[in-house]
Amino acid sequence: MSAIVVVDALWGDSGKGKTCAHLASRRNVTLNVRAGAGTNAGTSVTLDDGTLVKARQLPIGWTNPRTRVAVGSGTMVDPRILLDEIERFGLDGRAFVDGRCAVIDPEHIAAERADRHLAVTVGSTFSGSGSARADFVLRRARQVRDLPELAPYVMDVAAESNRVAAAPDETVLVAGSQGTMLSLALSPDYPFTTSANCTAVAAMSDVGLNWRLVTDVVMIVKAMPSRVGEGPLPFELSAADTIARGIAEYGVNTGRLRRKAERPDFDLLAYAAMLNGATQIALSFCDHYDPAMRGACDAAAVTPRVRELIGQVEEATGAPVTMLDTGPGLGDMIDL
Repeated sequence: MSAIVVVDALWGDSGKGKTCAHLASRRNVTLNVRAGAGTNAGTSVTLDDGTLVKARQLPIGWTNPRTRVAVGSGTMVDPRILLDEIERFGLDGRAFVDGRCAVIDPEHIAAERADRHLAVTVGSTFSGSGSARADFVLRRARQVRDLPELAPYVMDVAAESNRVAAAPDETVLVAGSQGTMLSLALSPDYPFTTSANCTAVAAMSDVGLNWRLVTDVVMIVKAMPSRVGEGPLPFELSAADTIARGIAEYGVNTGRLRRKAERPDFDLLAYAAMLNGATQIALSFCDHYDPAMRGACDAAAVTPRVRELIGQVEEATGAPVTMLDTGPGLGDMIDL
């Protein structure tokens, strides 16, 4: 019996997809469920054969052949993106969506693109997720169960998640989206937020998962935090510096250069740990923080600089660092 929730401590882009793929294999996960606002945030992972996988709707736990994937009822669904990912990743019969999910229609995307406040002030990705959520709140959005083309994939994801999580020797893995400090009602940076909350509790709610079944909350801390769009970023580096140091990153969805920080803000990490109830920390992008960590896959290879950061993160969060991400590949991971 097990349910694990994966969340980002700060502003997203921390490697939640890779962490979920790693956990799906390590824990032989039965069901990986996507929570979060919608398709406004992408996720990516480089497979062992060098294939780069990018997704915006489905979680990436399907890299384990035993793992099924699904979208929770609180997440907005773009039918075109969902069907594309099912086909592109060969997931027919393994991918499901809750029929109660609200649908992102073309007019939602158009409305966001036409909104100057979202474009200039917020720095929106224009996925239509926020506009669709607004219509959902007003009870006028379409739902997945209204679309015949999605009928083969409809499932009561809440019921299945709770059934699997309660079953002996089975595990549900909930993939949160974006980052805690982008939460609509909890970030200090409003209006520079997303259209929903991005905490562990919010992810459980998106899926309809009984909190009593949750055994772990894995909070991902990016060694050099990044942010796309507007809003504060403590210890921010210049764009020229990130490019010169070979640690520049670009958004999966937007392609925009990510703003990047020299190190985490430990006060914010403490606050995120309080909100999420983190039981484990996955420290990601360690190779950006210390290039000597690139591709390391053994605990003996952890450098003194990264060990110092591990201590600082554990002190701030009150949770042990149990995983280190050391490069772009799925195998570039260390379990501590």
